[in-house]
Amino acid sequence: MKQTIVILFFAIMGISTSIQAQTKKYPSLNHIAIYVVSLERATAFYRDVIGLEVMDEPFKDGRHSWFKVGDHSQLHIISGAAKAEVHPKDTHLCFSVPSMKDFIAVLAQHHVTYEDWPGKPNTINKRVDGVQQVYFRDPDGYWIEINDDKY
Repeated sequence: MKQTIVILFFAIMGISTSIQAQTKKYPSLNHIAIYVVSLERATAFYRDVIGLEVMDEPFKDGRHSWFKVGDHSQLHIISGAAKAEVHPKDTHLCFSVPSMKDFIAVLAQHHVTYEDWPGKPNTINKRVDGVQQVYFRDPDGYWIEINDDKY
């Protein structure tokens, strides 16, 4: 009987902890917005090179493109920048792909050069945990990381 009570106690505590973990709400990423010179060029890049899914955007003013980047997150591209800016590589967007080899082929098809973290051209970086990474810039100078992280 005592063993049953102990097991029942831990089972209830486990359910209670699980419910608390499920109900705790943290902020979640809704969207990231980038400011670009040419909406058409940036839209084509993120759609055709990165492979993001275009979403309907509510403004319908010819200045916005929205992309789905996860179950509940988006990338918003907004045109109107006077010129492309230089951005440090430390500030970058990162997308994970299922196959680095296949993605490198897409980069080659679109004549996009890539590099590893130190900047060696056409080189794939390998993190200490085995995840492969490449870096390149979009048409407006924003750095992009692509990796094959499986979470």
